[in-house]
Amino acid sequence: MKKSLLLIPILSALLLHGCQKQEPQTIGIAEQYGIAYAPLNIMKEKGLLEQKLPGVTINWQQFGGPTAIRESMMNGEVDFGFMGIAPVLIGIDNGMEWKYATGISSNQVAIVTARPDIKTLADFTEEDRIAILSPGCTQHVLLCMLADKQLGDPMALDSQLVAMSHPDALQALLSNTEITAHVATPPYIQQEVQAGMTIMATGEEIMGRPFTFISGVAMTDFYENHRDWYDAFIEALDESIDYINENMEECVRILAPVYGISEEDLMEQMTYNGTIYSNRLEGIPELSAAMQNMGLTKGNPDFDAITFDNVNREGE
Repeated sequence: MKKSLLLIPILSALLLHGCQKQEPQTIGIAEQYGIAYAPLNIMKEKGLLEQKLPGVTINWQQFGGPTAIRESMMNGEVDFGFMGIAPVLIGIDNGMEWKYATGISSNQVAIVTARPDIKTLADFTEEDRIAILSPGCTQHVLLCMLADKQLGDPMALDSQLVAMSHPDALQALLSNTEITAHVATPPYIQQEVQAGMTIMATGEEIMGRPFTFISGVAMTDFYENHRDWYDAFIEALDESIDYINENMEECVRILAPVYGISEEDLMEQMTYNGTIYSNRLEGIPELSAAMQNMGLTKGNPDFDAITFDNVNREGE
């Protein structure tokens, strides 16, 4: 009788354990719009991460800007977020517990205007509006850097900025609205130039050197608690980047239906001037110093302190 009584709590614990709902095995990945994110699209289309993590659900999400990605990462809905390098620095400055995990691409950024008479920022009137992805995005920071040089005030045009996704900004320019300029990236630069608009300045001209445009970040707790998943993702991404660089024509065939454009147009865009697919991170220390000097961030952290140990750093 005593043995039976002793077995009751053990059996109850086993039954309760068996009835407990298992936590879903899911990785959330957030991307944005444009060919700068092609390595992620190749990874998705070829199922590279699923091959490395069988049984794990891969939850792909697409956002219009870095603010929504940051919020989703804070809420635990996204584990890897991809965005320009500037929002990552702003997040770190505001106490965000994330670090750079990788680069994925460098590509041209340009201030495109529908007004051919605009040669410098001083030519904008108070009625002109400039479309950027979101406050604090890399395009915004580059615009601030140019405003600092040309107008003596990095925030001189902030009251004239409108936050819009790249597709919406393109349509606003084509529709002859109050939006007269767009800090754009491929393929939107080409589409706007083809429509008769002009490039006022490029990101490389503003920075004075080439730089990583899109980077990937992960929360430190994900890195520490799911290192096997983290490593699998980085391996899959590196394979995807290598596949693009070694098999560009095949990648164009895979991605043209995804982007809804012709293979000819996509080939032009993916090999456009300044487009490089690489896991390397470049130009971040310079951008970080400029952001601190302009008052966009309070600090200028050491590069090693804000990158995970797998990162392919400049100069290595």
